[in-house]
Amino acid sequence: MYLRMTKRRNADGAEVRYYQLAENVWDSAKSCAVAKVVYNFGRGELLDRESLRRLAKSILRIVTDDAAELAAQAPETVAGPAGEPIEFRDSWPYGGVYVLELLWKELQLDQVFQKLAADAKTSLPVERALFAMVANRALAPSSKL
Repeated sequence: MYLRMTKRRNADGAEVRYYQLAENVWDSAKSCAVAKVVYNFGRGELLDRESLRRLAKSILRIVTDDAAELAAQAPETVAGPAGEPIEFRDSWPYGGVYVLELLWKELQLDQVFQKLAADAKTSLPVERALFAMVANRALAPSSKL
């Protein structure tokens, strides 16, 4: 969800702005994402900015409570070989890919796609590309990559 601002010009040349709370929804008929307006706040000059501040404050209260809770559950600092603390900058989840790889092989999909690629006389790693696409969709269904 996001706050969307649209503009239009009146006949006298004055610019009018409208604010809306919107989200992108996939339209299978058009094969693209379409903005769906969840709530229309109205014209910018008539907007009750104080009510928007209260809304943002209540959202931030929920988000910051979750962040504090996650920080409280985080493990203690890990010490390196010389005793200095190790700082984790990034972590890649691997469990989902591992499970999908085993399931892919158990269903023998790798053999099926390798045979089809061999029949089509292609030397490209088609089976690996298909696995990567399926794994990406399974592990991140809302991803647009």
